[in-house]
Amino acid sequence: TIPGLILLFTTPVEARLGENEAAIGRRFGEPLATVPAPSQLPASLQARLVTRIFAVAGKQDGALVEVTLLEGISVREFYFLEREKGKAGDKFNDPQIQVILEANGAGSSWEPTGSTAWKRKDGLATAQRSEGSPSVSLNPKIPLQTQLMTWVGLEVVSKRWEDFLVSAQRELEAIQKAQEAELRKKREQEAEAQDLLRGI
Repeated sequence: TIPGLILLFTTPVEARLGENEAAIGRRFGEPLATVPAPSQLPASLQARLVTRIFAVAGKQDGALVEVTLLEGISVREFYFLEREKGKAGDKFNDPQIQVILEANGAGSSWEPTGSTAWKRKDGLATAQRSEGSPSVSLNPKIPLQTQLMTWVGLEVVSKRWEDFLVSAQRELEAIQKAQEAELRKKREQEAEAQDLLRGI
């Protein structure tokens, strides 16, 4: 059994959507790592985000959780196990998934939207089994660790996080349009300058 995996589901250590950073720190202690905000986001949006990874029950080789805080409040939690790419390994079973969902129910219940996804009946959160490349290396002695490992688990997100992503996308599109407009204006000015020189 993976160290810390049993403790994750037998003691009240699960992070919960809506908790503040202090409450999460009391559950898990010091974070293992801080994940940089997505570089494509404007600095004003990056400043609103903090993502940290914690070991459940203090066991780095067991279950972990990546918590994203938006303005100090948890809006996304990814409970996961790390394993080598291309190899079968431990993953959360259905009863363990249910424990995570119930811990993030906030008085509501969950209903499936597919074989690997759920939504909370109050409409304020969704969850999905997830597998992907690590966001950071948890072992600084292995520079290529993020290429060698995969994270497998359950991602739980609040509607506030989803709304933030939509807002961020709109802001990025607005910035792109403004940059394109500025580029067109610059080209028009350069063309006008060339026209002035044609009669010389």
